[in-house]
Amino acid sequence: GYVPYEEEGRRLRGKLLLSDALKRTLLPRGRVVCNVDELSHDVLHNRLIKAAIAVLVGLPGLDQELRRTLRRLGRRMDTVTDVDLSHAAFRSVQLHRNIARYTFVVNLCILIARSLLPDEKTGAKRFIPFTTSKQEMGLLFQAFVRNFLKREQDEFRVSGRSVPWDINPADGTDSAWLPRMLVDVILTNANRRVVIDTKYYATPYQTRFGAKSLISNHLYQILTYVSQLHSTPGPPPIGMLLYAGAGEEQRLDFRIGGHRLLVRSVDLDRDWRDIHRGLIELAHELR
Repeated sequence: GYVPYEEEGRRLRGKLLLSDALKRTLLPRGRVVCNVDELSHDVLHNRLIKAAIAVLVGLPGLDQELRRTLRRLGRRMDTVTDVDLSHAAFRSVQLHRNIARYTFVVNLCILIARSLLPDEKTGAKRFIPFTTSKQEMGLLFQAFVRNFLKREQDEFRVSGRSVPWDINPADGTDSAWLPRMLVDVILTNANRRVVIDTKYYATPYQTRFGAKSLISNHLYQILTYVSQLHSTPGPPPIGMLLYAGAGEEQRLDFRIGGHRLLVRSVDLDRDWRDIHRGLIELAHELR
């Protein structure tokens, strides 16, 4: 995860100052203007990577081989300044195109920082695996579905955006009081608009007196998205609740209030090739 002598992004200023008129005259003379970046490995993203390594090395119960590997990496970064790992520090990290390969490592370090929580008794930070948090896993599942559909299918354009409220601004209270409706995934082509609301739940139903039914809040939420999106220009929208299942797949179809609603699930216990195939088939079904 550590690559020495990457560009730090601070431009040398005042060394190649040429007027626009002068620059335009260089090409016919076989010359070009070059801006040179400072090269240093003691930069913010490397400092935070080093801080994440130090945190992991200190975790009790860490695999010993992994601990030794992390220590070796930490020693290779001996000229990088030591800093404390915090989630807020990553707001200042800027990864431009030339160092885009840092993106995965930095995102991994952000996940590590977010998983560090203070102990209520000692105040010391301890690592809470993100897999134990339904919220974190829900965000991961949402990002997985959106990015998978962006990369692996060409039936739809993929976006995640807010849905406007169908209101008359001239009537009633200021609409600024209304919360934003942020949709996980919207698929769009010439004939379809599909609103996908991802849910990290083992089952898409609740049980009461032995009878199964859809989780009411999930149903109300997707119907609100679809009904409000219906008032905007474009094909009539379809709503889908997509669950991260485990060993059980659901296929339910409804028409409620004139809107088509689908309930589907992705069995994450299957081989990744089967998961890939299932999501591609889902995109084909919707076209």
